[in-house]
Amino acid sequence: MSVVLFHFNSSYLPGGFAGVDVFFVISGFLMTSIIFRGIENNNFSILKFFQARARRIVPALVAVIAIVLLLGYLFFEPLTYQLVGKHGLSSLLFVSNIVYANESGYFDSDAFSKLFLHTWSLSVEWQFYIIYPIILVVLSKFLSVKNIKRIILALTVLSLLLCIYISTKDSVMSYFMLYTRAWEMLFGGLAFLYPVSLESSKKRIVEILGISLIILSFIIFSNENLWPSYNALLPVIGAYLCILSNNEKTLLSNTVFQKIGLWSYSIYLVHWPFIVFFKKINIEVNFVIYLISIIIIAFLIFNTIEKRRNYKYGLLSIFLISMASSYMVSMDGLGFRVDDNYKLTKKEFHREYFGGSAIRQASDIQYFNIGDREEPRAIITGDSFSRQYMNSFKNEKFKAIGIFKDGCFITPNYYSKFDDNDDRVCILRYNNLIKVMENHPKTDIILSMSWGDYKLTNRINGDKLNGDVNKTIVNELAELIKIGGNERHYYIIGKTNGSKSSSFECLARNNLPVNRLMSPCPSESNREKIKINDDIRHLESMFNNVTFIDPNDILCKNGKCLLLDKKNHPIYSDNSHLSIYGSDIVVKYIIDKIN
Repeated sequence: MSVVLFHFNSSYLPGGFAGVDVFFVISGFLMTSIIFRGIENNNFSILKFFQARARRIVPALVAVIAIVLLLGYLFFEPLTYQLVGKHGLSSLLFVSNIVYANESGYFDSDAFSKLFLHTWSLSVEWQFYIIYPIILVVLSKFLSVKNIKRIILALTVLSLLLCIYISTKDSVMSYFMLYTRAWEMLFGGLAFLYPVSLESSKKRIVEILGISLIILSFIIFSNENLWPSYNALLPVIGAYLCILSNNEKTLLSNTVFQKIGLWSYSIYLVHWPFIVFFKKINIEVNFVIYLISIIIIAFLIFNTIEKRRNYKYGLLSIFLISMASSYMVSMDGLGFRVDDNYKLTKKEFHREYFGGSAIRQASDIQYFNIGDREEPRAIITGDSFSRQYMNSFKNEKFKAIGIFKDGCFITPNYYSKFDDNDDRVCILRYNNLIKVMENHPKTDIILSMSWGDYKLTNRINGDKLNGDVNKTIVNELAELIKIGGNERHYYIIGKTNGSKSSSFECLARNNLPVNRLMSPCPSESNREKIKINDDIRHLESMFNNVTFIDPNDILCKNGKCLLLDKKNHPIYSDNSHLSIYGSDIVVKYIIDKIN
């Protein structure tokens, strides 16, 4: 339930994701007990072991994936549906942890685009189920039980050390992969292999201590912490102590906890697709409805599917769903359901609608609407957040010189380490800017960049900036203004509110009949307070020739910001860049301010 709370709202239980670590320990304990008892009684069968695990895991998983595929056909545009098919197939093959590890982190913002993200833990568990019994059976042919126990203890320590090391090098891989998670399941195995006999009075104390450690991990940790690494020792040891206590009169023996425990697998399977589905179709669900809904759905799945565990039908279901998933992937998410305009990928949509599309990032200086002997009205410079305005400036016949490079922080002393940009590329843009400013000493400057989103490196000594990024940006702009002189005016364009959801996905979804009736695209979002804009605005009080222009002042009204214009055109081409339609609105506002 900790994971269920965390996924709905991480502020409810910041470290709720540690519930998976607790689950791994319990799973490791159960698997070790089953395997060792079978080996000691000379009746352990790997095939029967796999069949038993499949009966437990597969039918309910297939049911949830089938439900999501059915709903996806009705509600999801091809791009999302294709991803659902790909991830559903990886879940059924129990390799979803590997797929997700090669896409993005568990806590990254695009997690809400992955309806089966939570199945990574099932994949890790299944991979452990395959490897662990084979190793133990092979070892039992040559070694005594005592020596096998020692090997498991050594493997636990080795996996833990590997986890701690890899967590510092690649936090995404360390989170998802079996070799950095095996120690947690092996830790549970140690509770079976090295039991401790406790008096009744001490059992309760050990159990309370274990539960306290687990609850503490849910509270003190968050997605900001390195995980699993050594931090995961807290919930793991907590779960280990709970198992070790072997308390028949456990605190968790009441009816409510027993029922939740009984339905826990189905609850886990259902909760995440439920959250992502409603987020995808732009319907907000409050916590009470969420909790009641997933418990009811889990109850139905448990009693109709999980409880029966019909292995033959499970295999047939796996085959059919795997085929359907593969088909969706190969057919581009069943794109025949929508018009051709909505078969674009996100990147294609961005390229087509981006306000700066067709504007070059040439190393030379670019001229817009300027004849041979004409003076520019302004010098416009920056990264892609400057380039996004240029088609609109051209259309407005605004005379300008342009100096751009996506991903370049163009200031005197710092550059941005972004997409492996060579600093020489950014230096060239900065040098061109200085040259143009010298040749046009009274021409105004318009600056627009991705303020606050870069990791900055000092151009002089190569040191990475560890201080206040916003303060450094303001200081760099102040220095650039001093270099440019006070005979010109500087217009600094602020950061836009952005779009948390993809306009493209929503517009494409609305091309499906069901969505037109149930979930129209939101035309606006809440205006956020953007600190970097407030910080840059202070330059107006430092210099009398600086004007800060906040694009949100025209894009937002009464605390609401446009996502679609009156003709249903997207304001943004992705989550942060303005489309040509959004750019048109802002550029008219900028020109009014300049005039």
